[in-house]
Amino acid sequence: MSTPSTTIITTLKTVASPTANTLKSAGGEGIDMPGMLALAYNKAAELKVCLTLIVRSTDGADPNLTALNNILASLT
Repeated sequence: MSTPSTTIITTLKTVASPTANTLKSAGGEGIDMPGMLALAYNKAAELKVCLTLIVRSTDGADPNLTALNNILASLT
């Protein structure tokens, strides 16, 4: 079972703090887990802004508009 993509930004914004084991494992790999989660949220929000601007300028007959709108709708 998978999580619907329509909750990407909301889920990233409200993500819980990683467990001590996760932080230890990530730290051992050189990953700043809280920093990477914050970066993922920021990039998702940035993608939403960019797609909004693209969709605003896309012609209604453009075959890419449906795909762009679907992706944008998933970034709530």
